[in-house]
Amino acid sequence: MIAVDTNILARAILGDDPVQSPLARRAMERARGVIVPVTVFVELAWVLKSVGWTKARIHRTLATLAQQGHVHLDRSAEILAALEDFRTGPADLADYLALHQARSLGAQKLLTCDRKLAKSTGTERLG
Repeated sequence: MIAVDTNILARAILGDDPVQSPLARRAMERARGVIVPVTVFVELAWVLKSVGWTKARIHRTLATLAQQGHVHLDRSAEILAALEDFRTGPADLADYLALHQARSLGAQKLLTCDRKLAKSTGTERLG
């Protein structure tokens, strides 16, 4: 089993580097299991957004990654819940993940400055 960082996933998914992209894809295919840390998953969403991908395309890609049998997500329950909220809600994946992680840690509420997150989830907005 191997763990991957954001660059490996980004190169494999985007295919934007003639040397690193094929190497990243092969490494992912050959691994018996791939661990994706929660920070890597969230950063990957940001990278895909930064290259101009739509929210729907980002969601489809991340959901497909999450469903791969050899891929093991850190904090998978929170990631999958956040991914579903991201699909239907106005906020970013990182915001929804913060909400679900806070809940899993026993927080009664999440205090945020993010208007979209507060409005769509009923979390408390500062200011």
